Amino acid sequence: MKDELCKAFCNELAIRDVPVGLAVSTAFHLSDGDPLGFYLVGPDGAGRYRLEDDGNTVALIEAAGADLDSQTRADAFDAMLSEYGARYNQDTGELTTMPLTVDVVPQASLRFVALLLRLQDLILLTPERAASTFKEDATRAIKNSLGSRVSIRENEPIAPGIEFPADIILEVPGRDPVAIFLARSEQRVLEAVIAQMASLYEAQSPCSVMALLEKETTIPRKLLRHAANRLVALPIFEGDEKVAVQRIEREVFGQRT
Repeated sequence: MKDELCKAFCNELAIRDVPVGLAVSTAFHLSDGDPLGFYLVGPDGAGRYRLEDDGNTVALIEAAGADLDSQTRADAFDAMLSEYGARYNQDTGELTTMPLTVDVVPQASLRFVALLLRLQDLILLTPERAASTFKEDATRAIKNSLGSRVSIRENEPIAPGIEFPADIILEVPGRDPVAIFLARSEQRVLEAVIAQMASLYEAQSPCSVMALLEKETTIPRKLLRHAANRLVALPIFEGDEKVAVQRIEREVFGQRT
């Protein structure tokens, strides 16, 4: 059994000389189907080595839609690097280890391969994690754009007695507050509509309510028509983030700022 296991893991291992050291291709595959590989670079003047990828791992993950600038994914990314003793060079895009002595290279190589495989999980975030990422991205974009020009409240009802809280409430002197519902689902859009109607006819507390849709397909056309006739706006965030936030700014300030 030991020999069979060794064959399974090692038969597809390919090693070739390259100018910087050795190029190693493994039996594992990345999310795009290409074999997982790495470089053993060295030895340096002190007789040490380091492991590094080809500089494309992080770029491919981000190209697949996993924005590593979002706090959720950034935290996961940093935690993995720390766990496996690796670091990321933002200038070159490479993942590397610290300098290694020759005796620890084999064990470190296994850990580096494990890291490259684990990083693929950033592409396959759970729906709950994806929801968190959209809310973080949208909230950050709104805060970065409006900055200190507005008063910002989060996760609060738009008026006492209104059941569904808004994700963000923006206020400036002399204008009605603007409540933003960050919507990844039909339910959240319906909650925004209910909150708007309750604000107008029950609480009698003027407030402009809009639903910021994650993407164009978040809700069906019938609901889109229903919501568009009741909310002040339904901007779409994905693919047009800057303009979506500008639409919110116009509602908050009454003009383009």
